[in-house]
Amino acid sequence: MKPEKISPILRHINIPNLITTLGMVFAIFTAYFLTQRNLRVAIIFLFFAGVMDLFDGYVATKLKQQSEFGKHLDTLVDFFTCVIMPIWMVFDLLDNSPVVIIALIFYCMCGLWRLANYNLVGGGEHFKGLPVPASMTLVTFAIWCVVMYNAPLWIVSTTFVLVGMLMVSGFALVKYGLWQKAFGVAGLVFLVVVIVS
Repeated sequence: MKPEKISPILRHINIPNLITTLGMVFAIFTAYFLTQRNLRVAIIFLFFAGVMDLFDGYVATKLKQQSEFGKHLDTLVDFFTCVIMPIWMVFDLLDNSPVVIIALIFYCMCGLWRLANYNLVGGGEHFKGLPVPASMTLVTFAIWCVVMYNAPLWIVSTTFVLVGMLMVSGFALVKYGLWQKAFGVAGLVFLVVVIVS
């Protein structure tokens, strides 16, 4: 009996899609540790979820296993990981003034629309606007600074608004370019700071 006869979903099982799914598992652990008010461990799991997001596309390209299913799966996981998780952090850990809530709604709308648009026009050698994993890194860093170093709360709302605008902007970024390597290094440095502080 063919696997598709048992479940049509089984035909989509491949290494890139499993990597994407693992990213979702890391994001679920992020959510769990947020409910425990453990921001440090939550950010560590969120970091690994972001790594899976970067890795799945690279592997899909190398193995020539890109698919429509994989593209939509990646978008769904990205929305939960890179858009919902930072918002959850703010709701759980910070004072939520009307200004902060408006900023979070704006970020959520921008992330949602960016991801939907990427599914339509995402091909090619460039990203249009700031990708959501990079956006997640920036807003998570702002949250960390407010929670751990008592930075002013307006830094969070301002960062969410600015990053939201960058996500839906029209500027082009080369895929797998120097900027992504720089974000990767910055993410590693941030992870080390989170672990040792």
